[in-house]
Amino acid sequence: MTWSRISLIGLFLLSFCGGAWAVDSSADPRITAQGFSIDATLGAEAGQFRSVRVRVEAPAGIARLLISDGDVEIDLASTSDRSLFALFGLNRRPMNAFDITLDFAPFINDRLRKTASYRIGITVVDRDGTLAQDAMTVTIIGDDAADAGAGAAAGHPQLLKELTLKLQRQGAGDVEPVESSPLAWITQEAINVTIRIRTADPGAGLRELPASSWDSILTHESLNRQLAETSSQPYIDVQTARNGAAGTVVALHRHDGNALIRLTGSATSVSALGTTVTLTAIVRD
Repeated sequence: MTWSRISLIGLFLLSFCGGAWAVDSSADPRITAQGFSIDATLGAEAGQFRSVRVRVEAPAGIARLLISDGDVEIDLASTSDRSLFALFGLNRRPMNAFDITLDFAPFINDRLRKTASYRIGITVVDRDGTLAQDAMTVTIIGDDAADAGAGAAAGHPQLLKELTLKLQRQGAGDVEPVESSPLAWITQEAINVTIRIRTADPGAGLRELPASSWDSILTHESLNRQLAETSSQPYIDVQTARNGAAGTVVALHRHDGNALIRLTGSATSVSALGTTVTLTAIVRD
């Protein structure tokens, strides 16, 4: 299924409960990937990642530098475990630093060995309490997946293509930037900005999958098997306030192919024009 078909996920959203985005400032901390797009998935066989460099700037000085992988979180600015520094290309604790570059390749090669996709979060907090966050997706490719380019005729699995999606809806307006939406929704509850997602096409199937399934569904075959083992649902309720949608995994079954979507974040804000809801997601199809 092509991306034009899965302009997909006008999917979602919203309505909010409070909070405004911080105004951009040159003094705010920033996270910048070097030599790659942080929105693109990085893939290699276990232990074979080379340079994965990310620059962290904090003109007010770094107070906290958090690296998260699943339930594991490391604060490089305060940790007493000096052995961690080498995993990110550091030789000392970055507390109070203004500008550093992390190389995630040693961490990925040392810690991420199982064939799966991993979401690595990066959060920097400066001494003024201002925060910046971003994340990268890393896929460890197994032997079969590494040879998938030979095609199905050779008996190899076909890897799902992966794209990053950002959707926004203001008030009762259309979801942007997609041209059409296979999903529709209504707001069920305003405090937590709970939305009810359903398919716009009555012939399509909608399923919510366990969050843990995302790491194991890397090929068309594994997605098809997962869908065959679950039943369609008429709707899925998702809370979007305070990043409540993050981690939700949704699968779509359509006549022109299946797709897997993982919500990586949600944000809401209120203005005179109505509630604005923003979703970020990774789409595999």
